[in-house]
Amino acid sequence: MQLQISPEKTIGTLQSEFSEAFPGLKIVFFSKPHGVQKGSAAKFLVQQPDMLLSQLAPQIKSGSVTVEPSLVVSQFEQIMEADFGLHMQVFRKSGRTWLETSVTDNLTLAEQQAKAAASENIHQEFVDPLDYRDQD
Repeated sequence: MQLQISPEKTIGTLQSEFSEAFPGLKIVFFSKPHGVQKGSAAKFLVQQPDMLLSQLAPQIKSGSVTVEPSLVVSQFEQIMEADFGLHMQVFRKSGRTWLETSVTDNLTLAEQQAKAAASENIHQEFVDPLDYRDQD
């Protein structure tokens, strides 16, 4: 898939486009960067889906990213950071919980998607819907 990036696109639109291709994954934006295989602090989480990308990254330029299932999560996050100044993390659904994939950043999007699909059969008690710990 081609993910189109432009200053006038909203965070929510970009998230929806990504999740259409990878329904068990989502991209979450932060106001500060993170290191490879490192988590992002919750206090930097951007939760306004109607925020323009230009508000999040004022120097952002239009472009596109080829997002293939074979793309490694850490590479995808680094491309978004280096090319567009967007600080984001890929999260994976695990049962009813969204996990930050920082520990498994070395997996491809397809591998993360497969883990999400396999977790659909897991029955869990109530948990926080956004869990920052990768529980592989």
